Amino acid sequence: MKYLATIRVTFDAEDEIEAQLVAHDLVETTQGFLEEDDTIDVTQVVPFGRIAIVEPAELVTALRRACDMLITTRITQCFELAKDIHRTAWILEHRGEETFDLSGYDYGAIFTRAKELLDADG
Repeated sequence: MKYLATIRVTFDAEDEIEAQLVAHDLVETTQGFLEEDDTIDVTQVVPFGRIAIVEPAELVTALRRACDMLITTRITQCFELAKDIHRTAWILEHRGEETFDLSGYDYGAIFTRAKELLDADG
């Protein structure tokens, strides 16, 4: 029976390129401990530690991307989470308006977006 192990590794690097190189070296070194038909992959290399202050517009973009990814899973629970994230992104985007009111949120917009994504997905 195959197993999947998730391992978190933290290390210092000067920049993203050096971080990618360190991750590659970790894969190369770890490969020696595995059987011939086993695999090891780096799924992501991200900065770790204190997150810098994020502007609302940047957060809105990240939330909309997360929303799209959740929709394309075609999993009901992920779609429900995407609806909440979509609404939160809208709130962040419009909260500074003098006339801000949640009643201005279009609850149908998430369904339109889901249809666009899933129709494009085939």
